[in-house]
Amino acid sequence: DPSRANVLYGRLPSGGVVAVMSLAAVMGQHPPVTQCLAVASALLTLGCALDLLAPSTLLLSWQLVIYEMQLWRLVTCFLFFGPLGLPFVWNLCVLVHYCSSLEGISFQRKTADFLWMLLCGAGMLLLLTSFFNMYFVSSSLIDLMTYVWGRKNSSARMQVFFFTVRAPYLAWVIAGMSVLMGGGVQDHLLGIVVGHVYYFFEDIYPLLPTSKGFRLFRTPQLLKWACNQAD
Repeated sequence: DPSRANVLYGRLPSGGVVAVMSLAAVMGQHPPVTQCLAVASALLTLGCALDLLAPSTLLLSWQLVIYEMQLWRLVTCFLFFGPLGLPFVWNLCVLVHYCSSLEGISFQRKTADFLWMLLCGAGMLLLLTSFFNMYFVSSSLIDLMTYVWGRKNSSARMQVFFFTVRAPYLAWVIAGMSVLMGGGVQDHLLGIVVGHVYYFFEDIYPLLPTSKGFRLFRTPQLLKWACNQAD
């Protein structure tokens, strides 16, 4: 996790270019938002591996964002998963799997709603970084999507190593595994909390009689028009 480890970058390993090209070919099979996220993440990692970019230019620093107008940091902190290696491949695979499943199935023909969910979730995570020492929130974004996916596919069962996990608890299991492997739990918990806030106010609260149909995360019409999404 780039927010908890110091990483040293070398040149792109042998076969790395081929791997990235293969990834680009595979991406054509996934929905558009998933493609954009995965390709952007791969390009940032490739840029760092080739010493074209420095990780320090990608991390979130509110001081640099506010006083130096380095606004790109508000985006790159969600897309960088660390150096080119096994952890990066694992995170990218998890991102593509659950992001693609959400966009292509749970949000089928609702690209604007899916994009709005990501934007709202990212906004809440950025707000939380004001209270926690976080420089990259890419893992939190994955946990957000994993949690929402689990809730929207509550009957699904996932095989995690040697045991079966019900989908609603998958994000918690991943967080627990991270702790057992020596990682931190803060990023995972924040992603789960934000995912629950979105799920509750989008899928649970509007169904309550007291809500009168109110939806806190209603997708703006302008975004629906831009994504060519029908009401």
